[in-house]
Amino acid sequence: MNEDEIYENEKNCCKKSIEFCGLINSRECCKTGPTGPTGPRGATGPTGPTGATGPTGPRGIIGPTGITGPTGPTGPQGVTGPTGATGITGPTGPTGPAGPGTELNSYAMVHDESNTTVPAQNPILFQNTNISNKISYNPATGEFSVPEAGIYMIHWWVNVRNRNQDKNDCEPKTLGIELHQFWPEDILIAHSSTHNKLSCCETGTISGNAVFEALPGASYRLVNTSGIDFDLVPNDLYSASVSINKIQ
Repeated sequence: MNEDEIYENEKNCCKKSIEFCGLINSRECCKTGPTGPTGPRGATGPTGPTGATGPTGPRGIIGPTGITGPTGPTGPQGVTGPTGATGITGPTGPTGPAGPGTELNSYAMVHDESNTTVPAQNPILFQNTNISNKISYNPATGEFSVPEAGIYMIHWWVNVRNRNQDKNDCEPKTLGIELHQFWPEDILIAHSSTHNKLSCCETGTISGNAVFEALPGASYRLVNTSGIDFDLVPNDLYSASVSINKIQ
């Protein structure tokens, strides 16, 4: 048997009986040949029906809470709503009575027109009372008396002349006036003086003011504290003026 016949028999030995194979060993005749190349993939068949849903499994353990994220930026402010209607104004209550000491009608004003001498450490005696209410003034002692406790304001101005006639003392002097509480005890309240030192016979103006707390019935006066005598000097008409009034 030639090689072509053997090859042909080998190809068909599995389709034929053992007797047809003849001299060829049956194992070699039925031996599977090498695998040929894979053929093209056939078309996908239709999807089969969905099977029944299986039972729900047990619930898993809850995991830990995650970290809170940072707060976001504040949003823009919303539009302001319309203003509500104004309610009805309630009735005005009755006015209560005025408290004690609330009437600020204690005052006085006095002045002087003379050309007189005021000795050192003596009160100034203003001769004319312009107006007064509750606060009284005594021109013989120079005392202002206040009947009510409270806060008072006083203002004064005085035209003065240096009367120093000591021939051994020619130095210019500063002339001064102080406001003192006279009763119930002597207390210095305020001081004022000429702006410049005055030589003998020179004139100047002393002005001052003060706010002080007064006791009921206390008295006050302005005193020459220059250390020397001085004269009151009329300027046009007045030589001195004082006003005092209660402010609280």
